[in-house]
Amino acid sequence: MLRRTLFFALLLSGLILAAKVGERHSLQVDLSARQVHTLSTAAQTALEALPDGLAITAFVPDYAVQRAELRQLLAPYIAYSPQVRLQFVDPVRQPEIARAQGASRHGEIHLYSGPRREVIAMPGTQAIDRALTRLALHGEHWIVSLKGHGESPIDAAPGGLGTFVGHIEELGYRVIALDPRQLDALPENTALLLIAGPREPYEAHTEELIEKYIDAGGALLWLLDGAQPGMLGTKFGVAPLPGIVVDAMAAQYRLDSPDYAIVSDFPAQLLPQMQAGVGMLHQAQALTVTEGSGWQVLARLHSSPRSWNETGNLRGQIARDPDIGEQAGPLTVGLALQQDNGRARAVFVGSRQFIGNGQIGQGANQTLATGLLRWLTDNQGLADLPTATDMDIDWSPQLAGLLAVGLMGLLPILYLATGIWLRHRRRRA
Repeated sequence: MLRRTLFFALLLSGLILAAKVGERHSLQVDLSARQVHTLSTAAQTALEALPDGLAITAFVPDYAVQRAELRQLLAPYIAYSPQVRLQFVDPVRQPEIARAQGASRHGEIHLYSGPRREVIAMPGTQAIDRALTRLALHGEHWIVSLKGHGESPIDAAPGGLGTFVGHIEELGYRVIALDPRQLDALPENTALLLIAGPREPYEAHTEELIEKYIDAGGALLWLLDGAQPGMLGTKFGVAPLPGIVVDAMAAQYRLDSPDYAIVSDFPAQLLPQMQAGVGMLHQAQALTVTEGSGWQVLARLHSSPRSWNETGNLRGQIARDPDIGEQAGPLTVGLALQQDNGRARAVFVGSRQFIGNGQIGQGANQTLATGLLRWLTDNQGLADLPTATDMDIDWSPQLAGLLAVGLMGLLPILYLATGIWLRHRRRRA
């Protein structure tokens, strides 16, 4: 009897202690296949990059269910960092506070980090992650894209940049297209100058604008296509090889044409967040750089070893001809440079099409382009936004066939057999 009493006393004590420990140290395990209840890499890096922490104000009436749902949504963010704080404001009982903070509807949340603020009208994981990446972005946010010389336009055309521009504007950047012939100088708050494949040569005035911006410590992303302005070689020491890069690895990724440079090795100092994936640069030019041109080569993007710069026609069977200057891969299709005696940074990519609307969704092109943008604007610690979670079920052809046979053939037979068996049982009864 004593032993049984002692056993139950110890069991009760253990349960009480476990409950007390559970109050102080919660444990959550995300068992979903897609980890939909775990913070994305973008959210984690953004929280770590906020020097002033994060204050969240939720304008929600004192409704227990609505506030509990919001706490559940924000729980992973609060648990990740002790610098994340949450407070509720009841806009019904405290309308003056809601008005003073600019709240316009019930249920919205405001994110604060230092003097910066982001407003989320419809709270959700994707919306919060986007707001966090915008809050974590430091430095200037304006990107100037040159136009007027055949550069890729910011529109929805197959060769336009509308999709990529929309993506980076979600990250907090702002893109404007300016004609350099109408400017005396680039705006002082320009974070990045984008030259998207000019097909006409730049006149002296435009080259002077670019040179002044670079000498003042600016950042440049130059995508090559067609015309090669003289300052490309004189200012930066960069020159393209003849022809375009063809890569036998393109067939492995089911590409219809071999005129893609496949980039799979991403330098960590340039793209620290890229762990996997391949970049697919359509009709890229291989690049060379002259040593001692005032720029230091920090990183390169290479095509695969099975590539070369093809100078002939792409129809029929093609093969490398070393006698006419076709060089074997891997070839440099991207260069990251930093000025020897300054803060200026520049990235040259041998293809403008890889960020065009028709190519940005291929492989890891969007992640690659965003990573280059992050490095140039000194925000390389931030990760790209996650894509929306796809909740659709993907059936293999074999499994889909089995299910179709089962539902359309075996299931009716099973129903019929069950009915006959039940009728037989009833007759015997």
